[in-house]
Amino acid sequence: MVTEIHCSIDYIVIQSPGVYVLSLLRTYPKSLRVKLLCILFLGIVATVSVSFLVQLENTKDRIQEDEKKNMQLLSSVLYSILEQTMAKGKVDEVSRALDVIAMSPSITGIEILDRDMTTRFSSENRKPNSRVSLFIMPIRPRPICKRCHGNADPIGYLRIGFDTTTYEKRFYKEVSINLGTSVAVLLTLTILVYICLQKGIFSRLQKINVAMQYFGRGNFRYRITVKGEDELSRMARAFNEMARNIYKINYRLYKVSEFSTIINRCMSEDEVFHKTVEFLKRFFDINGVAIILSDPMERVVASTGEIEDFLYIEPILLKGKEIGCIKIAVSRDFTMEELSAIKIVTSSVSMALERVGQNRTI
Repeated sequence: MVTEIHCSIDYIVIQSPGVYVLSLLRTYPKSLRVKLLCILFLGIVATVSVSFLVQLENTKDRIQEDEKKNMQLLSSVLYSILEQTMAKGKVDEVSRALDVIAMSPSITGIEILDRDMTTRFSSENRKPNSRVSLFIMPIRPRPICKRCHGNADPIGYLRIGFDTTTYEKRFYKEVSINLGTSVAVLLTLTILVYICLQKGIFSRLQKINVAMQYFGRGNFRYRITVKGEDELSRMARAFNEMARNIYKINYRLYKVSEFSTIINRCMSEDEVFHKTVEFLKRFFDINGVAIILSDPMERVVASTGEIEDFLYIEPILLKGKEIGCIKIAVSRDFTMEELSAIKIVTSSVSMALERVGQNRTI
């Protein structure tokens, strides 16, 4: 048995991965959600980046300061040791002391320079290392040495090469920690901002969008749940009010069309007048209504509610001649939709009276 499967070409094209990706790329730049998230993400990235650069600079200064202090401390110790050795006046002991001191892992080499920066003594076990920081401190004569060197100040220089690998490793380690912390803060802030926007704005905008889709399909009973007093809440309330008014208008127009059918079934003029008064009072926000005939003199044939201070009068015509009017007491102005509905009601009354008159003649 062969089963035929009919599938729309549009469906195949839409489900194609390439076309789907292209449709996303075309849609996302137009999305308010994506635009707003991109702006906020860039702001968070800029803030976290500035904070990271500040931490990086502070870390660099702190490590350099520690390195400088350690160099000064170690140089002072070396200076004291060499000062004691040189005071004995034995060159061999000076060189031997330099070699022993240079065996420290943090020292790559030691040199003693004269006033002209010429090397006089140096350690033999030099450690080749490209990451070397040279530290130079002057050698000043002791009181016991002034007989040979006079009052010259200084009499030489002590140049020490320090291995900065340890400090660089420490710097890169702290940079890695700061970078990881910054990335974690960036991701955390991005997620928190997205959650806040999703709950506070995007979900509410989605509800408004769904409500407008229902509204576009003619469902005027759909309402948005409103919470809060912000701009979106006011927008939702305005939408609910608009939907409520339009639903009321459509309902009233539907009842007006239904009224035309009902009143055409009336068998007498009194029934037409009373049906009309009841309908106007029920489906219009009015204080009172009265139907007055003026042939041969004015008389109220039907009324309900307060019939004083009439603000609106609609004439009743029969074969082009005015035989009376409908007077309505209201405490506000009618909308255009209400005026149109009342005119339709009045026209229906005129046609019903004409039909009743014809039936009575027959």
